[in-house]
Amino acid sequence: MSSDKENEEPVELFTKNILGAEFKDYNGDLPSISSPLVIEIGTQFISMPIAIHFIEQYAQQKYFAIIKHKAEKFSNGTYRKRVFKCDLEGRYNEKLSRPVLGKNKNKGSKKQGCMWQINVTRPVNSSIVTVTTFNNEYNHALSIETIKFAAAYKIFSQEIIEQIEYYVVHGHCDAATIRNLLQPKYPDRVFLA
Repeated sequence: MSSDKENEEPVELFTKNILGAEFKDYNGDLPSISSPLVIEIGTQFISMPIAIHFIEQYAQQKYFAIIKHKAEKFSNGTYRKRVFKCDLEGRYNEKLSRPVLGKNKNKGSKKQGCMWQINVTRPVNSSIVTVTTFNNEYNHALSIETIKFAAAYKIFSQEIIEQIEYYVVHGHCDAATIRNLLQPKYPDRVFLA
């Protein structure tokens, strides 16, 4: 004879250890995560969109930017595997541009060979996404300035874009005024004017 407690623990433990379970039926843009995130090999997420959101929030909390490096899809178009890397990954192969007025111009690059990478995969008959590879090493300084200037953090949600359009068309507002109106409403975003 088994007790009710024995039957409930696996279900409770199952949902307790999966990140993002509270957002399973969430509609709209996922909120910023202010509590410190811990991600490691074996960490599970309730779905691929929520895994992507948590990984992006993790990078933002650690003050670096990521790129979506690779993706594999199932035949139905949903993601089976995603690979994310630091936006400073890779090495720059120096190429000199054509001489301009007798001078060679070196274009340069931000690439620094950073090895940070995370892979997440989803089995065929499940929505659960698992971290399968995680190299959490950097070869560069992490800076809070990344949040202000990295291209990854300059993208606005559709809601913010619609509000900016409204302020421009109906309020005839300039950039500084729009920034002052939006910054209190979205304190986790950086609005440059």
